[in-house]
Amino acid sequence: MRKAKSLTGLALAAAVGAVSIAPTSALAVPAFARVNNLPCSTCHTAFPKLTAFGENFMRNGFQLQEGGAEPARRDLSFASALDFLAFRGRMKLYESKNNQTLGTTEPNATVTSIGTNENTYLYVAGSAWKNISVWMENSLVANDGTSNYALGFHNLGGSSLANIRFGRFTNTEWLSVSNQKRFLDPAYIAYAVATSTTATGKDRVTSGGATDSVELYGYTGPVFYGLGYTPGASTSANSKGNHWGTVRYDISSGAVAGSNISAQYYSGTDTNNTTTALGKNKFSFTNLGGNLRLENLELYGFYVKGKEDNYKYTGAKRDHTGHTVEANYKLSPEFSAAVRYEVVNSDDDATLKKGLLTPGIVYSPYENLRIMAYYAMDLDKDGNGQKNNVFLTNLQFAF
Repeated sequence: MRKAKSLTGLALAAAVGAVSIAPTSALAVPAFARVNNLPCSTCHTAFPKLTAFGENFMRNGFQLQEGGAEPARRDLSFASALDFLAFRGRMKLYESKNNQTLGTTEPNATVTSIGTNENTYLYVAGSAWKNISVWMENSLVANDGTSNYALGFHNLGGSSLANIRFGRFTNTEWLSVSNQKRFLDPAYIAYAVATSTTATGKDRVTSGGATDSVELYGYTGPVFYGLGYTPGASTSANSKGNHWGTVRYDISSGAVAGSNISAQYYSGTDTNNTTTALGKNKFSFTNLGGNLRLENLELYGFYVKGKEDNYKYTGAKRDHTGHTVEANYKLSPEFSAAVRYEVVNSDDDATLKKGLLTPGIVYSPYENLRIMAYYAMDLDKDGNGQKNNVFLTNLQFAF
């Protein structure tokens, strides 16, 4: 433990040293900034978290002009086409986990990792043609398998009420709290609860994961709607697929402009990948969320309720609830601080119970480079006496 504490101190000192000598002007900018000649802060608070402007920009197919416009092209050269291409990366500078189940007799075992490449993405996004958008992120890390993408058709019939996109994306994209564009790195635990185990479920889903999908959405004034469909992994056994519906209301003026509330209902069927006679598990997720924006402060959160009628295909019902509250505050153009509280509960499945309190800080010497540190404190909601705390510092970049 003494060694782990000394390494933690060393990591903190290294992070402070790195940010203290970093220059203050950007030397390279990612794709959207290059194409539209805008600073990254137009669309991001601390990337990848979006501002209200950034959310509307994405809805409109990455087009600045309402109703769409032909993409601005400087020329037809290959170099100009590369403006749509970006690289995104995330490197773990230092991580320390304690009280993990490590198969050791040491009661307070600690495992550390230093200099790990968490992920590197080849990223392509933008308005390729008027009202046609492309968004793709593909991991370059071996055996990672992360691949998300969407091809969008926007302002169909000349109306913002009709947009459609095809691809692999999260159903939480338009909610008040997106599971992808997070301020702090750790994925929300309430979005991670799966409908079954990998040993039983062939179409297992989570309330916030990415699936091969199609979604129709539209908006006018403060009102937004979305209707999504995903066929699942086994279309023969799950012929009706899974569906979701989203509604959202945004405040467009005043001191809290950009604040919003959202609701979503997601339902479908998880199919069995074994020979068990009870072959289907109907599920539903209900999500309610909100995001308050007030100058340099953002306060947001969501509540999700999951229901299953045939968990593990044994005829058992399983319900769970999860809620998350997070606040972030921009202390200066470079520094932001955040704290997150999240809990998952279930009266039917004690293994789901979990609670975390996670304070963190982000330093952005450039708009497209950030260094983050957080400490995820396990609140021992499952009562097993093990607190799986995590301290992590990492560096993220996009260019």
